[in-house]
Amino acid sequence: MRRASPIICLALLLVGVVAFLYLQGGSRLYNAHSQVRTAAHTLAANAYLYYTLKNQNGFVLARAQKGSSGQPLSNPQPIAAFGNSFGLSEADSVASMQLSPDAAYLAIDGISDHGELVWLYDTQRMTMTLQPPHVMGNFLHWLPQGHTFLYRPMFPLGPGAPMDGNQWNPGLWLVDAATGNHQNIDIHMSSANLIDATASPDGARIIYSTTLGLGQGGDVWFINKDGSNLTHLLSTEAGAQSIPGFFTWSPDGAHIAYERLSDSSTPFLTAGLWLMDSNGAQQRRLADTDGGHGYAPAWSPDSSKIAFVVRTNTADRHADQLAQSLQSAISVASISTNRSWVVVSSQQTNMQLNTNPVWSADGTSITFTALNPTNRVLGGTPRYWSARVSNTQVQPAVVPLTSALSHVVATN
Repeated sequence: MRRASPIICLALLLVGVVAFLYLQGGSRLYNAHSQVRTAAHTLAANAYLYYTLKNQNGFVLARAQKGSSGQPLSNPQPIAAFGNSFGLSEADSVASMQLSPDAAYLAIDGISDHGELVWLYDTQRMTMTLQPPHVMGNFLHWLPQGHTFLYRPMFPLGPGAPMDGNQWNPGLWLVDAATGNHQNIDIHMSSANLIDATASPDGARIIYSTTLGLGQGGDVWFINKDGSNLTHLLSTEAGAQSIPGFFTWSPDGAHIAYERLSDSSTPFLTAGLWLMDSNGAQQRRLADTDGGHGYAPAWSPDSSKIAFVVRTNTADRHADQLAQSLQSAISVASISTNRSWVVVSSQQTNMQLNTNPVWSADGTSITFTALNPTNRVLGGTPRYWSARVSNTQVQPAVVPLTSALSHVVATN
């Protein structure tokens, strides 16, 4: 048998090398194109503000292009229907709307007299689904990257519900928005005891709070994303401002702001704004907040300040019970001095409620919404404003950014 000549072997080797490099180059080119498409989609999805609107058929999802100050540039236009007759009853509401970090999905936590469900809007395919399927529960927070979210499962819905053997005993779930698949994190108690949970900026750790029931106070815990290294941080005694929740990590990861809500059946009592180090140490109280509406603290981009919603008519006992009687302002707290001051009030906007503070990228101003209490039949009429933030207690002039929107139930 004749042996192949060295020249032929070398030629075959060169052909193989060229083919390999060509395929590798094609793979890199495909991956580069894929990354460009993903980045373009993220930018496009982030260019919108999303709203739940009220119309004659119930709730609809709408969006409007976002301006440079975070305000809508036009009236929101409907893009998807919820279905299931959601929004036809005055008891129906939307607890939260949050866009995933990769802007691929919008999570809408909806509450009706049947319970609490999470709708996911696919911003690329423009479709709406219920995730996770066959489960009733509530959305907590997105993880810092991608489109996985923390979820509190409450009740199984039908034979398709995921069970642990023949039992329903879930803890805290990590849910993939694309597939609905979940990973259960054992928090060593029922999910019914879970109050809130959010992940660290690197996604490795989760801080969460629990309670055994009304009048029982609360506890705060750390756990790794994989369920390891469960650590108890603190316990709070029952009473005023004793239920921990609304955890928000600072952008630099050094601190965690949170609120201590009232352990009471009275719905709109004030809460306390608290701060801790990223390891749970150095607990300190900063200010009172509006404890009834569920507005989480908002960190400035440089992690030096916190914007928050504060109730201004705390002496009004009717407002403790009736949302229509509440009045609120927006304050800012400095974490270096523990000092807080009002930035926006009803006297400046002529509106009863001033809410949803969002910092500008340079940390010099806040965009917020001002409105009177929402009409459950017609929806609300929020208007966007801007206020400069200084280190003085002199309230700055506020600037209207839009006219009042109509029929708004919730916004992200």
